[in-house]
Amino acid sequence: MKTLFTLSFLFVSAMVVAQTKTELPRTDFVVNLSESSLTLKPGESKQVIVSIVRSKYYAKEKAILGLMGQLPKGITVTYEPAEGNFESSVATLSAAADVLPGTYNIVLSTMLSVKKKGEILKVTVAADQVSVK
Repeated sequence: MKTLFTLSFLFVSAMVVAQTKTELPRTDFVVNLSESSLTLKPGESKQVIVSIVRSKYYAKEKAILGLMGQLPKGITVTYEPAEGNFESSVATLSAAADVLPGTYNIVLSTMLSVKKKGEILKVTVAADQVSVK
């Protein structure tokens, strides 16, 4: 019985270690967004936090944040900070007053050294509701 318990404990321990290694690669970095989707009204701005988890290999590398592909007309994205050695940045998405309603996939990119990764942010622009009296 003791041997079975010991083997089970070792197997579970090995599984936890294996899962941890896949979540935080040894020679890579991971990018996470605080939100995977958001809704904007015309003329409105919202923020999303971009977090970077670095391996030891990328610990001193400068991050450059940007976009993959083009933005839909009427939507802008700014980062604070946009470049440097930081753990998180605030991406501000703004919709112009004349932006067309719809759902858009915007790819926020992070580059460290020569490696670039993108995270998809689903942005829904709601139609501007005008009340009629």
